[in-house]
Amino acid sequence: MSATRPVIDSVVEHLQQAIPWVIVEAFPERPSEYQFIHPTGAILVGYGGSKFTDLEHLGSIAQQRDITLVLTIIGSNLHGDEGTLAILDETRLAIVGFRPTNCLPCHLLQERFLNEDVGAWQYELTVQTETQQVQVYQPETKPLFTRTRPRESGDPHEQDLKLKEAP
Repeated sequence: MSATRPVIDSVVEHLQQAIPWVIVEAFPERPSEYQFIHPTGAILVGYGGSKFTDLEHLGSIAQQRDITLVLTIIGSNLHGDEGTLAILDETRLAIVGFRPTNCLPCHLLQERFLNEDVGAWQYELTVQTETQQVQVYQPETKPLFTRTRPRESGDPHEQDLKLKEAP
């Protein structure tokens, strides 16, 4: 299974437990309307996209899915024990090696400064994890086997059965 939302939800839950002094949420539907109101900081977990490897030739479609997650770290000040840099450090420590739902352990790709607005500092931490994308099969719609009609050699065939013609 490689559904995206369970991966995001498991990262949100893990980071909230690891860094309880900030608020951790999935990236908002309308980022322009997001209001940072927590007194210390926030971590927003967003989906950055996926890349897929070549097909694994197993008789069906199976590919590795490399999932990119973008963690936006927001803090009310830059330095100090609960500043944005401290939140960034704690986030890095908490996410490396964490296994989201149905995925391999997370590893880091990059981090960068985003913005400072009225004392709210923002950094971006880009993380990757891997999972498998596998073809979904529909069940075959063959008739169900319901019962047998045993007969002894030499007994006549039942009238409602069709005999297979010899080649």
